[in-house]
Amino acid sequence: MKVKFNAANLNKNPKAAFDIFTQKITKSIKKKENIDLSAFSHELHAIGDIFEKQNNKKQMNNISKNFAQQLVGMKENNLAGIIYSFLIKFNLENNNLVKELATNALAIAKRFHDPVHIMARTRNLADIYHKTEPGSPQHLKILYEEKRAIRDVIKNYDNLGSRYKTVKTELKPIENYEQMLCMVLVSIAKIVRKTNPKQAIEELTLAQNVMSKYEKGNISYQIDRMLKELTQKQ
Repeated sequence: MKVKFNAANLNKNPKAAFDIFTQKITKSIKKKENIDLSAFSHELHAIGDIFEKQNNKKQMNNISKNFAQQLVGMKENNLAGIIYSFLIKFNLENNNLVKELATNALAIAKRFHDPVHIMARTRNLADIYHKTEPGSPQHLKILYEEKRAIRDVIKNYDNLGSRYKTVKTELKPIENYEQMLCMVLVSIAKIVRKTNPKQAIEELTLAQNVMSKYEKGNISYQIDRMLKELTQKQ
């Protein structure tokens, strides 16, 4: 099912357009119809753009969060995940709100044992903590959660590929996730290298093993340099 709006009506009354959008989606779910996730995301962004132009992001945030919770109750985690992804991008300038949104979305993803959305939401939170509390216990904790999520995605990549093939942002090649994992391992090592150098060496050794099948690049050289510095001190 695809949702299309009359542009004039959307500009005139985006709240009414959103209500029509939610009604059509809810009706399709109850009828067990396939929903075009790309179209769902496109229309959500189109409505959001109008709210933003009308300086009314607060209302879009509220009605979108309510709809996401409704979708979670209907076990439509992919659709709810798209809404949370939209809301996080929609509010990037507001660290506190992004933290709240990502924390809520992470709890939902964990409830559904959804490693792709766990990975995405831990990345959002890691970015926030990197900006607001770099190196803090909370920052380190979320990096470890991101590490676990990325490893789950890599381990179950083939099965997840079929599960997420209809999502607007399809799974990237597995190499992307392996490099992402290494960047997280390096971030962890940077935080713990003074207080727990052995742990830092363990994280970097894992990263080095992952990167060994690829051509040497910036990440590999950084890993090698940090490992050399740490092992010389042991």
